[in-house]
Amino acid sequence: MLDFSFSELVLCFVVALVVLGPERLPGVARTLGRWTGRARVYLRNLSSELERETQVAELKRQLEDAQRILREQSQAVHDQARQLAAEAKPQPPDRSSQAHG
Repeated sequence: MLDFSFSELVLCFVVALVVLGPERLPGVARTLGRWTGRARVYLRNLSSELERETQVAELKRQLEDAQRILREQSQAVHDQARQLAAEAKPQPPDRSSQAHG
């Protein structure tokens, strides 16, 4: 994320000390610390929410795939049942052989 070296941090502290003075620096540091903490909490919550949404989208996709497969297999079973029923249907007797007999 952000990569500061120790010398950069010391330089920032010295500049802040000169600009703000020793009386106001502790209060500003506390406020900055609170903002940083709130930003971290916000980013953590945002990250977990995005993770949940990603998982929900993946589960929806898996559910849709499973439903599609189920529909395809169900259609195949119905087609096979119709074919078996048509094959098992008794054939009507041949009327031409009865007329000669």
